[in-house]
Amino acid sequence: LCIQNAGPPMRLKEWLIAQVESGGYPGLCWEDREKKEFRIPWKHAAKQHYRQQEDAALFKAWAIYKGKYHEGVDKADPSVWKTRLRCALNKSIDFKEVPDRSHLDISEPYKVYQIVTDVSQETGPSGHLRSRAGVGAALALSL
Repeated sequence: LCIQNAGPPMRLKEWLIAQVESGGYPGLCWEDREKKEFRIPWKHAAKQHYRQQEDAALFKAWAIYKGKYHEGVDKADPSVWKTRLRCALNKSIDFKEVPDRSHLDISEPYKVYQIVTDVSQETGPSGHLRSRAGVGAALALSL
């Protein structure tokens, strides 16, 4: 399950919010909607009861969305998919991990992330998110 819109590709924040809102991934849900905190299921592949199709579904969807995995062509590698999403979250200024709300030592482990940027501040008149590079380039040109 991967939600895609026609038009320009979504950034990680838009894509992840769409996945949380879709309800299509067990365990991916709002922890505290007002604080913009959400849970991402974070089960380790070596754990008992690991089900790749279910437990790696979100990571796989991100890899497919970014063009890093093509079903039936590329070898499935859930640990690489998970690493890619974790690195994207850590690199993004839109998210902050909330370690004290995460629970990694339970039967259905999860991490909690908070959206730290305001979507309304980044939308242009058309309602589409502006790219940071575009905003920076426009600023540089106007100086």
